Amino acid sequence: MRLKPIFVVLISVLILSACGGSQSALKKKDLKTETLKAIVKNYNKSAPEFKTMRGRIKGLYNDGSQQQNINISYRFKKDKTLWMSAKFAGFIQVAKMMITPQNIKFYERLDNSYFDGDFELVSSFLGLELNYNQIENMFTGQALKNIDVSNTDFQTADEYFQMVTTYENGLTQFLLLDAKTFKIKQQALSLDDRQIKIIYKSYQVVDGFSFPEEFVILAGDNNEQIQITLTYKNIKLNEDLKFPFKFPNNYSPIQLN
Repeated sequence: MRLKPIFVVLISVLILSACGGSQSALKKKDLKTETLKAIVKNYNKSAPEFKTMRGRIKGLYNDGSQQQNINISYRFKKDKTLWMSAKFAGFIQVAKMMITPQNIKFYERLDNSYFDGDFELVSSFLGLELNYNQIENMFTGQALKNIDVSNTDFQTADEYFQMVTTYENGLTQFLLLDAKTFKIKQQALSLDDRQIKIIYKSYQVVDGFSFPEEFVILAGDNNEQIQITLTYKNIKLNEDLKFPFKFPNNYSPIQLN
C-alpha cells in the first residue's frame, strides 16, 4: 500500500568543557574519548526544555511524481503526546493524528479512512523502525538515537563535529553538529540501503531555547525516496493544552499489506 502524502507529512511531520586532569597525561585514545564525552555533554545541555509546545507547521511533500502543500496545527506534551490537525486553505480540516508512546491514531476526511495501531505503519513506510521518542526528537532537533560514546567515532570538519555511531544490528547514525552551538545540522539513520536523513536548515530561539525553524526529511532506499520540508511558525511553550481526538463514524480502516 502506498501511503497518502497527508499521512506521510503528519508522520514525519531537534565546545570543549574541562575534560578533567592534565591533557599531557592522557593517551591519544583517552584524549579522543574524553573530548567526545565533552562534546556529547555540551550537546545534551543544548537540548530545549519544555513541558508543552504548540504552533503551526507549513509542510511540502514531494515524491518525484507528486507534490503537495499542507498546513498543520500541532501540540506536544513532552514524552507523552503529539497531536496534529491538517487543513487546506487554512480552515478546511482534512486530517487529524494523535501519537503516543503506545500507538498512532489517524483519520482522513478526503476518503473517509482511519488508522488505529502501533508504529508498524511508520516503520513499514520508512523502512526503519522508529518509536515515539525518536519522532519527538526529529521534530525538536535532537538525535534520533542516544549517542553511544563507546561505539562512536568523530572528527572535526571545518566548523562542525562529525560523529558516526554503529549499533549491534548494523544500524548507523550520522550526526553533524555545529561546533559553536552544538545543535544538529544534519543527521541520518542508515540500515543496508534504507536511510532517513534530516537536514536542519535553520533554528529559532524561543524562551531561551533553540528549536528547528526549517528542516528537510529525506526517506527511502535506492529505488524510491520522498522529501518533506517543514517550517515551524509561532512556537508557544508551556501552556495548558488539550488533545481532542475522536474517530468519525462510518470510516473505513487503512489496511497494511
